[in-house]
Amino acid sequence: MEEGSCRLQRKDSFILIGLSVRAQSRDYQIFIDSGLRFQLAELLDSSIEKLVIVTDEHVKKYYLDDCLHELKSSFPVNVYVIPPGEQSKSMEQYKSLQQFLLNQRITRKSAILALGGGVVGDLAGFAAATFARGIGFIQMPTTILAHDSSIGGKVAVNLDGKKNIIGSFYPPHQVIFDLEMFQTLNEQEIRSGLAEMVKHGLIADQKLYDSLLSSIKVDFDLSSNDFKHLLVQSIQVKNKIVEKDEKETGIRKFLNFGHSFGHALEAAHMNSRTHGECVMLGMIFALWLSNEKFNHLKGFSFQRLMDWVKQMDYPLQLDDVTSAELLNNMKFDKKNTQDELQLVLLKQIGSPCLQNINVYTMESYLNEFITKWNQGEFNWLK
Repeated sequence: MEEGSCRLQRKDSFILIGLSVRAQSRDYQIFIDSGLRFQLAELLDSSIEKLVIVTDEHVKKYYLDDCLHELKSSFPVNVYVIPPGEQSKSMEQYKSLQQFLLNQRITRKSAILALGGGVVGDLAGFAAATFARGIGFIQMPTTILAHDSSIGGKVAVNLDGKKNIIGSFYPPHQVIFDLEMFQTLNEQEIRSGLAEMVKHGLIADQKLYDSLLSSIKVDFDLSSNDFKHLLVQSIQVKNKIVEKDEKETGIRKFLNFGHSFGHALEAAHMNSRTHGECVMLGMIFALWLSNEKFNHLKGFSFQRLMDWVKQMDYPLQLDDVTSAELLNNMKFDKKNTQDELQLVLLKQIGSPCLQNINVYTMESYLNEFITKWNQGEFNWLK
């Protein structure tokens, strides 16, 4: 495969996306199909000497036994289980996992398989990146949201309420999506993942955006070929950006669309709203800012997006947060300084741009948006 290429091909029953990341990184494959947990031994590198599955208590109940049954005759397997939720992305949990790897005599010829959502992937990936200066790392996402976080190599833990403040770039050696695992997601987790797919459509792919809004309903079959193809399109958006800018010095920053506001809201509502639910509100704010304050997005239908957002039952209340609280959280975002914030805006769908905004101006924008939102002054919100 040519360096930097991303293509689809058939391999038996799998849809295989081949990804070649530039710079110091490695090439790795992405498998997407239903039932892949029953074919893990076939998919994994047979030279792995020991395998450590990192998962959470929720995923363990549904899928760990299937994976162990498939793997036990091919690899020595150990299991490390964490509590579900963002609180497990901590230095304490990271240290505990490192101690576990040490106790199990894990070496550079071993690998971690992250069986779970974004929290599991981030924690396991950061541990894999730093233990013995790097061991094998396989992502097996069990949430739609993790289709984004499992690709591209960002791994991190939180500290003192600051998201992903301690981390690294460490691409996985493989990513394996078993679409059947999406069947046990609750509606909140589904909404969270779909928000990142909508983000990919808005920043890079009008057809993906249109397809998501026209075809995804509350009762949509997440194991269907239609959803598989939408997921592939969303992954391709991420792939193409990561191939060109692995370390986020340029266009990879566009993937932060909606995340400055979203992360700030998430910090204010830790554990009550999901990442994607907060990012959805962050994207709406960024779209409004693009249109209202920077004269972009001519002809964009806010009403169409809001009709879909309300149909999918995204939480929309902002009466429990202040502009000052959001601004304070935004200042601590890694992309920003105490005096100036950098936001991703849209000129049009598929045409993102970076905009630096003074903190005092941003406070005014936030206050105006939240006030009008809470008072129902946006016609497209009614």
